[in-house]
Amino acid sequence: MRFFRNQTHEQQKGFFSYMQMTSAVSNYARYVLRNTIDSFDKPYYEPFGPKTGLIEFSNALAESSGVVTPNELALLKEDDLSQEELIDLIYPIADRVIALPQFNGVDIDVIRALLYLQPGQPAISAKVLKLLRCEPLTPYDSRVLGGVVGRDHDDDPLRMLRSFALLIQAVTGGAFVVCLDQLEDIHSMDEAGQRFRRAVQTIVTLAEIPNVIVVLSCLESFYDLLKQHLPKSHLDRLELDPTPISLSARRSEDEVRQILSRRLQNLYELAEISVNSDEALYPFPDSIAETLAGQTTRDVLEWCRRQREKSITTGQLPDLDATASGSENGSKPSEDYELSQHWNDHLAESFEPSDDDRDLVYLMGNSIQRCGQELGHGYHFTTQIDGEYMTADLHLEPNNSRESLRLGLCQKSSKGGALAKQIRELQQNAGDRIPVALRTTEFPNNPRTQIAQQIGTFLSQGGRRAQVADSDWRTMLAIQSFEQQYGDRPEYPAWLQAEKPLSQLPSLQRILDLANLKIAAGSTSSSQPQPTPPTPQPPATKPGDNAPEDAPKPSPDLEAEPTLPEPVSAIPLGQTRTTVPTPVDLPREALVRHAAFLGGSGSGKTTLALTLIEQLLLRGVPAILLDRKGDLCSYANPEAWEQPTDNPRLMAYRQLLRDHTDVAVYTPGTLGNAGRPLSIAITPPGLGQLPSAERQQMANYCAAALGGIMGYKSAGLDKIRMAILGQAIAVLSTLQTDNPLSIDRLISFIAEQDPLLVNAIGVLDPKHCKKLAEDLQTLSLMAGHLFNPQCEQLSTEQLLASSHPQKTRLSVINLGSLGDNASILFWVSQFLLNLNRYAQQHPSGQLQAVVLFDEADLYLPAQGKPSTKEPMESLLKRARSAGLGILLATQSPGDLDYKCRDQISSWFVGKVKENTALNKLKPMLSEAKTDVTSKLANQQVGEFFAIRAGEVTSLKANLSLIRAEQVPLEMVQALAASSVNQPQFGIRKGGAL
Repeated sequence: MRFFRNQTHEQQKGFFSYMQMTSAVSNYARYVLRNTIDSFDKPYYEPFGPKTGLIEFSNALAESSGVVTPNELALLKEDDLSQEELIDLIYPIADRVIALPQFNGVDIDVIRALLYLQPGQPAISAKVLKLLRCEPLTPYDSRVLGGVVGRDHDDDPLRMLRSFALLIQAVTGGAFVVCLDQLEDIHSMDEAGQRFRRAVQTIVTLAEIPNVIVVLSCLESFYDLLKQHLPKSHLDRLELDPTPISLSARRSEDEVRQILSRRLQNLYELAEISVNSDEALYPFPDSIAETLAGQTTRDVLEWCRRQREKSITTGQLPDLDATASGSENGSKPSEDYELSQHWNDHLAESFEPSDDDRDLVYLMGNSIQRCGQELGHGYHFTTQIDGEYMTADLHLEPNNSRESLRLGLCQKSSKGGALAKQIRELQQNAGDRIPVALRTTEFPNNPRTQIAQQIGTFLSQGGRRAQVADSDWRTMLAIQSFEQQYGDRPEYPAWLQAEKPLSQLPSLQRILDLANLKIAAGSTSSSQPQPTPPTPQPPATKPGDNAPEDAPKPSPDLEAEPTLPEPVSAIPLGQTRTTVPTPVDLPREALVRHAAFLGGSGSGKTTLALTLIEQLLLRGVPAILLDRKGDLCSYANPEAWEQPTDNPRLMAYRQLLRDHTDVAVYTPGTLGNAGRPLSIAITPPGLGQLPSAERQQMANYCAAALGGIMGYKSAGLDKIRMAILGQAIAVLSTLQTDNPLSIDRLISFIAEQDPLLVNAIGVLDPKHCKKLAEDLQTLSLMAGHLFNPQCEQLSTEQLLASSHPQKTRLSVINLGSLGDNASILFWVSQFLLNLNRYAQQHPSGQLQAVVLFDEADLYLPAQGKPSTKEPMESLLKRARSAGLGILLATQSPGDLDYKCRDQISSWFVGKVKENTALNKLKPMLSEAKTDVTSKLANQQVGEFFAIRAGEVTSLKANLSLIRAEQVPLEMVQALAASSVNQPQFGIRKGGAL
């Protein structure tokens, strides 16, 4: 479930709500709603910074609805507007938003409430959360929010959840994911069948909303007992749409070994310790996997946690003779289980935090002391309140170390320097203690403001900051009353240390810096064996170039007299393979929904794609070709146009195409005067002008591309450095909205640990900046020519614009000079980001241009996640609204990711004989009305099955006018150089200028 949440939020594909369905409440919709607010009130995704899901949701509404003007948005984010000014600002905006068709069915007060979160005023935000939780509002609460009426009737929570789902769909296009875990716990309650039926009724009703995904987790044996209480309609909804997925509870020896090795590898990477790959389970013996085999995943993970905690506490490696003793199993005692159930039920009640800052400081002090009890032996926390500040002394054993904190609530507005003064006074009052600034709403993070700079400096000087979410305060209140009811039970201390209800709260983890505190508590002067150095791994082999495929043999279906076709006419592709052949055409506008050309080497797939592109060029549609092998550069080679043929009609049409096509060749990666370099920027143009969520997503794409060329992995320290890199790009793009970001500016910003960056990276340690800056500097020295601002800059607009009024542009980008795959993937990822930005800025319902990606499996692979994959997935969705047709061609159909198949409407499948490829094609082919799987291996060159909207046509493809044959790299560079500002082809036969 945690992995599912992280993936959803990392890729910004929706909002995730998690809960354990152990509550004895009667209104399950209210229970789901409260847990949803608690989930949304946590950091959306830690590597993106401390921003909560609710603020991410609010930003998406304010920035993406299309009705909030830039001036209104700036005013919304002002944190010192009066209640009357906010009402005058928010209510008209909400009226305009609700009038848009995509917001049909949304409660307008929910729109108002989310807009009220924008200023970040603590008092107002607290009242907004009461409204969103469907808790009663006092008359004063209602007046503050402009007369909003509370939503505290029994049927209001379900309506609120529905509004959330519809809003998420309207402003982000993402999913609302609701995960209900441990449904089997209902079985032990009174009237279990009735409770289960009510719970399922709630989620089935919620799941009727198109973008809602409900995930139920339940032990199969209990589900079989409980499902008999469901009506058939609900049972069918659970089991048929879609069918259940059964997971094995017990882990095999090999699975245990994978679990242990991956967690150990992550720990060693975070500690920057090299290990021998042959000793993947070090410091445990290899036999430990056999010992733990047969246990559940939860028990194996609990065993891992205990061993790590023990090593941290003792400062020693685990006792290898007693690491898996039978007495240490991960099963929770029945008494602890009962208390956990009571605790979850208790949390379902309403706990409203005080509006008084002094009460909140007192509550925080009480909670810090309880954290020491949760952490158990070796931790003793004491607190003392002194006016508006609190001192927390953290005593750590066995080394008897001590850490002292000075905490203060910093709730004032940033306007007029009030918040800056609070932080400055806290820092002065702290003296030798660590100052910790607390706030119930988000700290200001606009890099254009002085307060963001001051907060970054405060953090750089050793201070800490923590946003204490409303849900965290409520949990702190809940544990107090829970302890009054159950604290006298003998099993309560053990439950407290096992459950850790407070020390797992994000705010307390940041305040106490618990991750480092545990390590400090366990550090001793005793020596410890070090892992053995790693065995050097052989470098990855570079795939060789594929031999050019043979051209298909069929004759073109051409008219007697060569004339330009009508621009909107259908595109002739060939003829049917029937007794009486008939023409096969493709509607031009079908390409707005993209096309894919699949087939093994020599099947003629590239030739068919080029046939289509040639016809588009004759219709005035420009094209961009990404060329890896050099064969597509034939369009710039005069020899290809002058290839002799005994077919005069072919020559006539070839000349017609030549007369109306403006060919330009680009060679990114070339140095000096060779070729026609195409330089890329660190970020696509206009990044700083995007809405915050989209800006962050694009910045992360850029960071992934840079990380890929630097050899970074998507885990461990590399992932942390890429997260910091993404934040640096996002901050700098906000500061430099008009000027392109240079790699030198990026390096200095990171190397200096600029306060704005420190403020942006949240809980991530700035120490990682040094290595990141060094790697970027190395990249700049080794591949700085890729970013050369003096060279021609990558621009989709320029690639599509012809220098001749009566000609259509054909831009061929040859990637041969870039070198290895890492450099190619980096460059193409930046090209994809540029295309994404172009698509956003040029909306159109008609076909405007096409882009061919030959060997597309490299950019969109079924296995792995190169830096091109997410931008390509994003482009396939976005390009449709810009009239930008994406053409994917591959001779390795088994290696292409087909999860994107819903974005592609036209498929052309040639000869495929490999079983792996055939199996990968089955999901796509299964949607066709005719099963052609068994016929693919027997097709000849130029023979295809064209599949559109389930209809299958057997096609004999036309011959392309230009035969694509590999052009030597030296000649490609010469052709590229001659295409700069040249009205005609600049290369004569034999390659002479």
